[in-house]
Amino acid sequence: MNIFCHKNINTLILFLVCNVIFGQNLIKNGSFENKKIKSASKVVKKLNGWKVTNGNVELISNTAFSSADENLVLDLNGNQPGTISQTIKGLKKNSNYTLKFAYADQKNRNRDTSGTLATAEVFVNDKKLTTLRNLSPAPNYINGIGFAFKSSSKGVAKIEFVSTTKGKMGLVIDNVSIEEGFPLEPPVNNHLVNGSFEMKVDSKDSNPHLFGEQLPGWLIMKENVDIIAIDNYGTPHGKWMIDLGGHGPGGIAQTINNLIPRANYRLSFLYSRHRYWNQEDPLTGKVFLNDNLVLNLSRNKNYKAPRWEKITYDFIVPPNGQVTLSMFSTALKVGGGILYDNIQIEKVTNIVKPKKIPVLIIDGFSNHHWQLNTKYLQKILESSGKFAVSVSTCPNKEKNNAAWEDWNPNFSNYPVVIQTCNNINKESSLQWPDDVKKSFEEYVKKGGGVYMYHGATNAFKSWDAYNEMIGLGWRKKDFGIALTIDKNEKITVIPKGEGENTGHGPRRNALITRIGQHPIHIGMPKKWIAADIEVYRYGRGTEKNLEILSYAKDEKTGLNFPMEWTVKYRKGKVYSSTYGHLWHNQKQPPSMECVAFHQSMIRALQWLSNNKIENYVPQNFPIEESFSLKKVIIQE
Repeated sequence: MNIFCHKNINTLILFLVCNVIFGQNLIKNGSFENKKIKSASKVVKKLNGWKVTNGNVELISNTAFSSADENLVLDLNGNQPGTISQTIKGLKKNSNYTLKFAYADQKNRNRDTSGTLATAEVFVNDKKLTTLRNLSPAPNYINGIGFAFKSSSKGVAKIEFVSTTKGKMGLVIDNVSIEEGFPLEPPVNNHLVNGSFEMKVDSKDSNPHLFGEQLPGWLIMKENVDIIAIDNYGTPHGKWMIDLGGHGPGGIAQTINNLIPRANYRLSFLYSRHRYWNQEDPLTGKVFLNDNLVLNLSRNKNYKAPRWEKITYDFIVPPNGQVTLSMFSTALKVGGGILYDNIQIEKVTNIVKPKKIPVLIIDGFSNHHWQLNTKYLQKILESSGKFAVSVSTCPNKEKNNAAWEDWNPNFSNYPVVIQTCNNINKESSLQWPDDVKKSFEEYVKKGGGVYMYHGATNAFKSWDAYNEMIGLGWRKKDFGIALTIDKNEKITVIPKGEGENTGHGPRRNALITRIGQHPIHIGMPKKWIAADIEVYRYGRGTEKNLEILSYAKDEKTGLNFPMEWTVKYRKGKVYSSTYGHLWHNQKQPPSMECVAFHQSMIRALQWLSNNKIENYVPQNFPIEESFSLKKVIIQE
């Protein structure tokens, strides 16, 4: 209310004039109230304050579903699509205004198999202001920042809502108002804020719908958006990610201030397709910097979450040192949008390329094809660009005892070691020298990281420290306990002597299920298919300082046994798994080309070496419906 009007409260006419010109709502009957409507709903051709200029509309009582304001809500479809209009006079001439209203779909509206959105068009002074598209059923109304328009040169605004939805049910609208001035502007922040969309959510819903100013750091520019915290998505960064298609195509924006003028900066983010939109239509989006379109995005059915892609865009900061980043969903048909996470804007010269992690592979003997195995590991790791791989081969004691005695790898030069040796069938003749064993123990005690590769958990059963490091190994049932995991992920201890000796069935494509949120598994789905693996049943040992990361079902017993696990050994960390199998007669085995194996190994090595772990999985990462292979070409 204008202060001048308060001072002249005795002049009732002046008060009313002020209320019309400066008040918050200049719309007559913006809530569509009608005292004559007693039933749950009624189709009408006349509407208080409005003209029904085409078809008819329906007034619905809040006994049917809650209205957004007062008692009634308007369905733009009576028994057919309708159009309503109202002309508002007395506005400031050629001035900025905002049209606001709440709108929603109807739960019982007939939809075809594609889940067609309810639609309507909004006009001001015969110019289309916006197209409304929504699948969110009332009472889940969208009521955002509004839509900007200019009054005419005579201070007039003709407001018109036109249903473009077939049938007896269309979009419902309520609480229509006009406010002076344009809608809210995106918030201005000194740096990009909340790029991972983290926020405190009061709702227990893992998929709440947001609009307006409800997302910290951002303004929701259009329609609504969803934030999602569903484990199956494999959220790459933090708990939440964002879907810009809430129940219609939405958008977000913020202005980043205090950047260095004319400096080179890089915009980066992760994006993926909504996991549960199975339609063939691609999900699409657009990204703008200062209203300039810089990226067109598209995700089809082959690029569903948790498969994420990182995209970057380099730009030069304008002279004023600020940019407005805005991102919109343009998927109109399915009602979902591309998923985003971990948005960043960084000065290019400040971006440091990570150094390659030194890794030492220890090989020399195994009941598997260890020579070829090492070549595969080198190729996989070096091809990732993240590791510098060295190899130290234990000499054959029987063939060259002097070389065996002199062999002494310098573990301390490496933050992480991959142990591949396996002496399960020749325990007396295939061993490391005692000095090497002591050196290895000291290395781990002081904080070294060890990746126990596949058959390494079969080795050195008489070495007490080694048994403690691996936790669970290929041992007789009288050696120690075994662990199983039930359907509720409760861990059960099988006492020493009970159950069976360690064993495994045929190699197969098995479903892996991860437990909890270990750093190695950040961004991974809850479940995935691993190719051509062995599921060890009744691994024996100790649960001391052991954490199970994932499990798989043994076909023989029907029980779930650990697939990946870690052990804390003094200050060091040890990771073991049954990934990666290469027998003597195998050529290009799927087990060595399994993308799940590659990704798990890379992440485990990053974690073991105390380096930053990649926070997303590649586009070819498997999900629970299928495995995924990546060709690995090596020279034998």
